[in-house]
Amino acid sequence: MIKVGIIGAGWAGNIHANILTNEIDGSEVVAVVDKNETKAKEFSIKYNSKYYSSIDELLEKEEVDLVVISTTTPFHSDFSIKAAAAKKIIFCEKPMAFTLNEADKMIQTVQENKVKCMIGHVLRFWPEYVKVKEIIDSGVLGKPIHAVSERLFTIPTWPEDDWYRKEELGGGIALDAQVHDIDYLSWIFGKAKKVKAQGVYDKNYGGWGHIATQIEYEGGASGLVQASLMFQKTFPFTMLLRVLCEKGTIEWNFRAGSHLEERGKQSPIVIYKQDGIEYVKVEQVDAYLQEWKYFIKCIQEDIEVENATVEHGRNALEVSLASIQSAKTGNTVEL
Repeated sequence: MIKVGIIGAGWAGNIHANILTNEIDGSEVVAVVDKNETKAKEFSIKYNSKYYSSIDELLEKEEVDLVVISTTTPFHSDFSIKAAAAKKIIFCEKPMAFTLNEADKMIQTVQENKVKCMIGHVLRFWPEYVKVKEIIDSGVLGKPIHAVSERLFTIPTWPEDDWYRKEELGGGIALDAQVHDIDYLSWIFGKAKKVKAQGVYDKNYGGWGHIATQIEYEGGASGLVQASLMFQKTFPFTMLLRVLCEKGTIEWNFRAGSHLEERGKQSPIVIYKQDGIEYVKVEQVDAYLQEWKYFIKCIQEDIEVENATVEHGRNALEVSLASIQSAKTGNTVEL
């Protein structure tokens, strides 16, 4: 039985705890840490787990095998480093850190202590994004040349202390949400070499509330990522993926309620070929569950983590930070 400690009892922490408690065999949530004692105690009752006031207390008093870090971004690297130093397996939500220096320290500690660590880049397990990657890899449409990936929504109402509106806690949309699509395009195209971005900076929306990032990749392909939380509350959570290939185009356009609560709805992938249009329906499986099935398998069978690795997390962070620098200065940033 894998004993799990959850750091952060908010929206993401509850998603992970629910899956690990109810849908994954061989795991048990035994402890929770959150600065909000009331919320943490409610969480501990819900999942029949113990409450601790800090990660230090958890690591000192509780025998856990795996630490799940689902706090606001500024704590990701520090808590991961503490967990790694204590020889604990780590699942850390994205982005893995606020700075590249923090990310490098985290990677170094994970490697020195030989612990498994996975970053929560869930698009690598989202069924439609996985299917698009499979279509590309099959070669039926030739090489991918250009891609557009969008993540557009209204500012969430659920974060405690309204942290989405505080740049020092969330980093704005340019860091918190854009990093998903940046990671996915890196999965398709590989290493980025140039970044040019522009956007809307508004302190009421946590800094960069809207951003469009152009990316040039070492292999010659290009991409455009657009992310925003500046839409009105009537605007649905929107995801768009369009990949232009040599012999056709793949497109998926999806709207999932206000705050992703309707993520299980059907929306087919459309493939536009020279000789016609093909609609691809994808089996609806929860991406967060698929993410956990993969990581738990790596743990139980002692397999090296090869998807959503710390290196992938660092790469996505590097491009996201470069986009912020470019938007601030108006200059192209070379990586």
